[in-house]
Amino acid sequence: MFEIYLPLIGLLILQSTAPARGDNILFLGLPYFSHLHPMTFMAKELHKRGHESYFPVPQALKKALQQSDGVHYIHMIDDPDLPKIPEIAVSITLKKNGTWDEYRKTLKKVCDNLLLDEDWFRTLESVNASLIVVDGVFLSSCLTIIPYKLSTSFVYMGAQNLPSIHRTPWPYPATPAGIATYSERMSFTERAKNFILHLVPYFINFGAPSQSVKSYAPNKPEISFSELLRKAELHIVETDVLIDYPLPALPNVEYLGGMATQDAKPLEGDLLTFVNSSKNGIVVVSFGSVVSNLPQEHLYKMGEAFKRIEYDVVWTRSDSGFSSPNVFLTKWMPQNNLLGHPKTRLFITHCGNGGQFESLYHAVPMLGFPVFADQPHNGKRMEDKGYGISMDLLDYNTEELIENINEIISNPKYKKNIKMASDIFKSRPEHPSVRGARIVDDVIKYGGGFMRSYCQDMPLYQYFMLDILAVVLSSAFVGIFIVVCILRKCFSFCCRKKEKKE
Repeated sequence: MFEIYLPLIGLLILQSTAPARGDNILFLGLPYFSHLHPMTFMAKELHKRGHESYFPVPQALKKALQQSDGVHYIHMIDDPDLPKIPEIAVSITLKKNGTWDEYRKTLKKVCDNLLLDEDWFRTLESVNASLIVVDGVFLSSCLTIIPYKLSTSFVYMGAQNLPSIHRTPWPYPATPAGIATYSERMSFTERAKNFILHLVPYFINFGAPSQSVKSYAPNKPEISFSELLRKAELHIVETDVLIDYPLPALPNVEYLGGMATQDAKPLEGDLLTFVNSSKNGIVVVSFGSVVSNLPQEHLYKMGEAFKRIEYDVVWTRSDSGFSSPNVFLTKWMPQNNLLGHPKTRLFITHCGNGGQFESLYHAVPMLGFPVFADQPHNGKRMEDKGYGISMDLLDYNTEELIENINEIISNPKYKKNIKMASDIFKSRPEHPSVRGARIVDDVIKYGGGFMRSYCQDMPLYQYFMLDILAVVLSSAFVGIFIVVCILRKCFSFCCRKKEKKE
């Protein structure tokens, strides 16, 4: 008789141990590898909590991003204007051609192409997402209109820290702006400039689309773009006190840098042979997927320097017009695996946020050549932390490069500093992607209202207390005016009395 109930008992046990049915999460951002790659790591952790994640990306990028259970890639238009955005920015920085006005117009055009594509919107709508994660950088901020059209809660996740949006009270005198190359110990002039750099985003939304929110979402209530940005339930900023300056935060602001950090995997093929044959160690040279067309004079100076150092070099370079016995050229490298190899001594980088965290994770000192966007700031903070040296891409010579390579590798302080930071990073109870997934899971279950501050919904004049300041100044002005009038009356009275006595 008992055998009859065995299958039923087994089914009940299976159902009780199976994960609960989760929610669908939509990840939105402009399709750049360095922006979406960290998101996939958190999506992988969200799958362990029962959730499915969807990323709209073009076909070419789909192959580069990691494949994992619970991470799905859906169709996104392959916009020919997308590559122009970083190209124009790099061109302006390297003082070639292009203007910031051209950059702004191109970005707005890309936003319009996405926001006005009804077929793409229906694809996103079919995901039936319970939550949308938007890339938290100004480049992608126009995509915040998508969750508004879908009446779906959203969170921000990205490398850019935007106190103008999350409204955390900010220590301007000791916190360099994300595009500044100041240390936290600033002069008076630097503090004044830094304050202005922090203040401007409160009044100008650099990622705003070309039209009003109502134009893209005609069936929704009127709302300003800046007000919409502040509706985020949660802000995940990909930074960390180990690599950045100490930063304040409201309860719904989490600093979680290093989402994509992971242990190295074994090298393969010709690259493995080259690395294993190295006697003095490896220098890894990579300027990322965005910064691919560097000036020829820069490539020449780097090549001349690499020929003359005692170390072997693995160099990501799109052209093959260079050769040296100690240099391995490749159009693509397994950067994380190389940085994690015990023979790696130095990482020469454009100071991208993700690459810096990989370098920190594997305790590899850095030599930076910042190009644009947040990279100059990243180079400065890396130098301030004692993890390496930052150089000016437009102003250096071969001898200086050789000297800095030898200085970083031979001086133990750089390795010691970044090794200590790496040990602290790895000693934490949760990996950033695990913590991020846990917090996002809480937002899905309970909403983010319990973490939000009312200051995130206040009009700007109230947030800066301009109304109170106006009352105080007006009262002071009226008070001074009354005192002056009384003094004048008293003075006039005394003068008349004196005249009568004479």
